[in-house]
Amino acid sequence: MLVSDLTPSLRRYCRSFFENWQDADDAVQEVWIKVWKSMHTLQQNGAFKTWLFRMTRHVCLDRIRSSQNRVQVVDAEEFSGQPAPEHLSPEYLAVQRSEVERAWSIVAKLPSTLGQAFVLVCLEGMTYEQAATIANTSESTIRGRVARARKAIIEAVS
Repeated sequence: MLVSDLTPSLRRYCRSFFENWQDADDAVQEVWIKVWKSMHTLQQNGAFKTWLFRMTRHVCLDRIRSSQNRVQVVDAEEFSGQPAPEHLSPEYLAVQRSEVERAWSIVAKLPSTLGQAFVLVCLEGMTYEQAATIANTSESTIRGRVARARKAIIEAVS
């Protein structure tokens, strides 16, 4: 239950680090393995979700460092962890998919720190404090990053 509830959020956060969903999915798998092996390090009073996303950040950064010379393949194959309702027309789904791909391409063009802050606060609904803990920075820095990300996204769609 926990894994199925949090995996879509982790995928979106990982996607802010990588250029395609395959790399994001690989990182999510690695995160869940590390979580299983590291559960004993979680303090009882600690916030699990913040701990999980911080671990996710470290996994993504480690994967980026280890694959600096690897060629990235852009894969826009999958844009949601949820299956589409059967009553939606293929035309509607194609338009929706195109819009989601465009939105992700805009987020992907943001500087990494802005995109990550935007995903955590605006898409995952975390507080600025939680996002700051995950990103290992101050709350005011996260606020500034989110504001700059929003401004860049508005300019991109205008």
